[in-house]
Amino acid sequence: MNETVGKGAAVLIAIATVLALALGFVAEAVTYAICGARPAAEHLFAGLTVAITGNPASYTAPTGCVLPVWQIRLADIIAVLAIVALVVWVWAAVRRYRQSDRAFIADLRARPGFATRSEIRHHLSAKAVLRRASQLRRDLTKPEATDVGWRVGQSRGTDVYVSIEDSVALEGPPRSGKGYRVLISAIVDWSGPLITTSTTNDNLTATMRMRQHRGQVGVFDPQGLSGIRHTLRINPITGCEDPLVAMQRGSAIITGTALGTSTTNAEWAQASGVVLGRLLHAAAVGGKSVDELYDWGTSPGQAREAVGILRTDGAPGWGDSLDATLSGDDKLVSSTWFGVQNAVAPLAVPQIRNTLMPRPGDPVFEPRTFLDDANTLYLIGSSSGAAAMGGFLGALVDDIVEVARVRALASPGSRLTHPLGLILDEIVNMFRWGNLPRIMADGGGRGICTFVVLQALSQAETSWSRAEADTIWAAATAKVLLGGASHVDHLRDIETLLGTRDTRRTQRSWSTRDNGHSTSEQHERRPLMSVDEIRRMPQTLGLLAYRNRRGVLLDLAGWDERRDARHIETGKRATEQEQRAVFEQHATPPAPPATADPVEAVSEE
Repeated sequence: MNETVGKGAAVLIAIATVLALALGFVAEAVTYAICGARPAAEHLFAGLTVAITGNPASYTAPTGCVLPVWQIRLADIIAVLAIVALVVWVWAAVRRYRQSDRAFIADLRARPGFATRSEIRHHLSAKAVLRRASQLRRDLTKPEATDVGWRVGQSRGTDVYVSIEDSVALEGPPRSGKGYRVLISAIVDWSGPLITTSTTNDNLTATMRMRQHRGQVGVFDPQGLSGIRHTLRINPITGCEDPLVAMQRGSAIITGTALGTSTTNAEWAQASGVVLGRLLHAAAVGGKSVDELYDWGTSPGQAREAVGILRTDGAPGWGDSLDATLSGDDKLVSSTWFGVQNAVAPLAVPQIRNTLMPRPGDPVFEPRTFLDDANTLYLIGSSSGAAAMGGFLGALVDDIVEVARVRALASPGSRLTHPLGLILDEIVNMFRWGNLPRIMADGGGRGICTFVVLQALSQAETSWSRAEADTIWAAATAKVLLGGASHVDHLRDIETLLGTRDTRRTQRSWSTRDNGHSTSEQHERRPLMSVDEIRRMPQTLGLLAYRNRRGVLLDLAGWDERRDARHIETGKRATEQEQRAVFEQHATPPAPPATADPVEAVSEE
C-alpha cells in the first residue's frame, strides 16, 4: 500500500516538474517578446505560480517593464491545451500502433523460433538452390536462381527460394493475393515448358505476352472465358490408335467427371473408363470424329458400330470385349453407360465440341514438341461449366505428363532436360486430376515440378479422398500459407507444424497482511504462432514450412514491384485490349436479316 502511494506521489511530482519547466519557458518567452529581455525567476515553479495565481511576485521584471501577466496566462492556457492535445494524440497513436498490422508483424519477427537470417541464406537463398544447378539444369551453362527454384517471397532481407525438386502447396482463401503476390511471378519466371490452370483469366492476362518471349503459347479454353481470339483446338481421339493411350485417356476422362470423384462408385467408374477407352480406340482406328464418339457414348445401341470397327482394325479382343459388355444384363449396361454418358455430355454443346475438332490448317498440339522448349499451355475453365469438361482437361494434362515421364526415364539422370512446370491454380474447382497425388510425391525427381494452389485443404477432399488430400499436403515439401483461413482444425495442424517458443513471464503479488509483495518468474512453452495469429496475417505476410527447417516468415510483394513490372504491365494492357475486343464481339447480337418493306410489299400485291 505504501509503495503504491509512493509511486503515485512520484508521478505527480514528475508531472508538476515538467509542467513548471514548460510554463516557465512560456513566461520567459512572452516577456522577452514584449519587453525585449527575460525576467528573473525566483524559483523553479515561478511559471506555474503565475499561471495559477496570476501573482507576478515570483518573477523580477526587466528594468523599465511590467511583467505581462495576462499575456503570460493566455499563452499558458494555449500551451497547456497544446500539451494535452499532444499527449492525447501520442496516446491514440501508440494505441493504434499496438493494434496495427505493423506492430503485429514486428512482434512476430522478434520471436525466437522462426528461421534466422543465416539459416535462410544457407538453405533457402538463391545460392542455396544454385548448388544443385548442375544436376537440375544440365542444359544451362550459367543458370539463374529462377531456373532451379521457385521464388516464394522474401525474409529478413533475403529472397527465399525453394528448389524445383520440391512440390509446393500454396494455401490461401479467396482474395488473399495468391495471384498478385505469388503466382504471376512464378509463371513469368519459369524457364521451361509450363502448364498452368485457372478458373479466371487474371493470370493469363498478366503473363501471356511475357511467356510469348520464351516460347509458343497456347490457350485451351472450351468455354470462351479467356477472351483470346485464337485458342487451341485439341482432338481427344488423336493418339488413341495406341491401345495403351486409349485406355489411359478413357480412364482420365472418367476420373474427371462426377462419377470419378465418387468413392462409393469406384467400380462403375473403372468399368466406364474401360468402355470409353474402347470407343476412343475405335474412333481413332476407324477415322471417326468427335461427332461419332458422342453418338456412341450417348447410346449403347449406337455403340454397336464401334464393335465392328474394333473387330476389323482394333486391338485383338477389344471388339469382342465391347460386344460382351453391350450384350450383358440391361442393369449392368445401364450402370456402366451412366459414366460414359456423363463423360461425353459436354460434346452436346456446339461451342465445346468445336474446341475438340481441329480444322484443316489449325496448329496441332503435340506433347513431345511442347516439352522441347519453354512453351506454355493455359487451361481455362469455370468451376461450374468446367466440371463437365473436367475429364477432357484432365486427360490432356495426363497425356503431357505421361510423355514427360517417359522422356525423363530416357534422359541422363532420369530427369527432364527442360523441367516441366505445373502451376495448378484452382485445379480443385476445375477438374479432378487423379494423378496429382502421385506427381506431387515423385514428380520432382523426374523434373516434373508441381505448384498446386488451394483455397483450403478441405477443398481438396471434395475432389480427392481424405487420404489423397492428406497425401497431397504431406508430399508438398514446401508449404506456403497465407492469412485469412478459417478452418480451425487445419489451422491447429499448422500451429503444431510451426513448433513452440520459450517465453518468460514475471508475476508479482501483494499481501496486505505481510505489508509487502513477492515476485515469481515462470517459463512457458507456447506455440510459435497461435491459430488466431495465423488467421490474422495481413496480405503482405506469409508462412513457409519447408522440409525439416524452422518456419519462415515471408514478406510478399506484388508483381508490380518487380524489376520487369513495366514490361509485364505493357503486355497486360495489350492482352486486355484483345480481350475487350473479343468480349464486345460476343456481346453484340448479330444484326437481324433484312426484310422487305411492308409498304412496298402491299403495293406489289
